[in-house]
Amino acid sequence: MGAEVLEETEFDPMFTSIEGSLSGKKVVLFGSYGWGDGQWMRDWEDRCKSDNAILVTDSVIANNAPSDDDLENCSALGRAIA
Repeated sequence: MGAEVLEETEFDPMFTSIEGSLSGKKVVLFGSYGWGDGQWMRDWEDRCKSDNAILVTDSVIANNAPSDDDLENCSALGRAIA
């Protein structure tokens, strides 16, 4: 993967293929990283906003392995979207 971008081989092409259907859809974003400062998440959020998706709650990012707080925040994402 390139620094500060979504995974380029599988994930980004898949996400790009659905971007046209995100308008008005509720979404939550989460992911992990081991580099940079999480700019990739801010860029991903901006893409979703540009696609008129509804970001239900703040995104969750975990640096390397998720902490207990990160796991709880991911559970909260599930509750928010449900």
